[in-house]
Amino acid sequence: MYRRLLWPVLAPSVLFGVAAGATVPVSVLAAMDLGASAALAALIVAIVGAFSLATTVPAGMLIDRVGDRRAMLLATGAAAVVTAVTVGSLVWAGPGALALFMASTFLRAPAVNVWSLARQAYVAERVPTREVGRAMTALGGTMRIGALAGPLMGGLLLLVLPLWSVYVLSVGCSLLALAILYAPRLGGRHEEGFDASGRRNAVPDRADGARADSGPSAAADRSEGGRTRVRLDVRWDAVVLAGVAISTLAMARVAQAVLIQLWGTHVGLTAAQISLAIATGAAVEILLMFPAGYLKDRLGRSPVLVACLLVYGCGFLVLPLADTWWGVVGAVGVMSVGNGLGAGINMTIGADLSPPVGRGRFLGIWALFSNVGVLGGPGLVSLLLVVASTQAAVLAVGGLALSGAAWMAAWSRRIGLPRGL
Repeated sequence: MYRRLLWPVLAPSVLFGVAAGATVPVSVLAAMDLGASAALAALIVAIVGAFSLATTVPAGMLIDRVGDRRAMLLATGAAAVVTAVTVGSLVWAGPGALALFMASTFLRAPAVNVWSLARQAYVAERVPTREVGRAMTALGGTMRIGALAGPLMGGLLLLVLPLWSVYVLSVGCSLLALAILYAPRLGGRHEEGFDASGRRNAVPDRADGARADSGPSAAADRSEGGRTRVRLDVRWDAVVLAGVAISTLAMARVAQAVLIQLWGTHVGLTAAQISLAIATGAAVEILLMFPAGYLKDRLGRSPVLVACLLVYGCGFLVLPLADTWWGVVGAVGVMSVGNGLGAGINMTIGADLSPPVGRGRFLGIWALFSNVGVLGGPGLVSLLLVVASTQAAVLAVGGLALSGAAWMAAWSRRIGLPRGL
């Protein structure tokens, strides 16, 4: 299974992850170099999140229309182009450069959305249910590898080159990913059972051997005025119940790095010590990637998500007890074990709940739950920092994760996800 997915999706996903991960640590600095205030630079990051949320459903609709492989090609090419515009704005640094930088940064969000959903749809279409957990965990692992390797490579570049060199690295990785996707022999554009655009051609369904179509021809009898209309055959009660738990996980994930930095500063750690603690946690998560995928397929999705949120929440709760570097590393380690168990869980559950027809559109809707968490996490932390303290913010996020575990445990039978082999 890993061999089948390596060139079509895993290899380009690592490169796309490096391209995105390299720019994350310098995006605020780049905006400030072009004249933005600290407040405006932070606002730019927030607007990117809003763009991502607003374009999630349209991204899914685009994937349904053009096919998952073609959507990956379009998204990768678009990301390379808009990042090249970012490079131009940083090199120019003249009047209007900040506006150009902001526009290109905002436009990168839809491209990343399309890419993320298209690769998820690609794997969901081509992997049987018994392997979905491992496949999606591997896909989630590529994001973690990119998030670790991208900043490291960018940091090395910045030792000798200007800030724009990191964005050049991002363009180069995107172009290399595009080359792999475009190469027929590597990208598997003419796989058995699929057309050149990546749509399924009446092949056995991954779940039970039933035949399924996911291209426009699958719903031709529902066409009106030349446009295909597909009704999503989805258990929406299960989607909403599982989505609530996924939202709590997304909020904890996006708050984690912020709270570790704040607490580390609170107890007197240096920036290098905090960075090392976070890097140690990232390494733990990568080590857990393959065992986590096996557990999803062996034990079932719901037990793994409950365990993920339970351990993750406990990591937040012990962080306020840490007043030394080793204590912080220990708390981060507990968080990383929990988060590592949940590697790819969002994509796995999305694939489980998705219909064979209109999968891309459904995954766009499903992504709203995590995107709401991504926006809500920083908002919750900011509010608690204003009205209470760093300790209160850490405990609140930990309590939120534990609440998500309890919610998932209570509704797991109603949600009815695959229970393992």
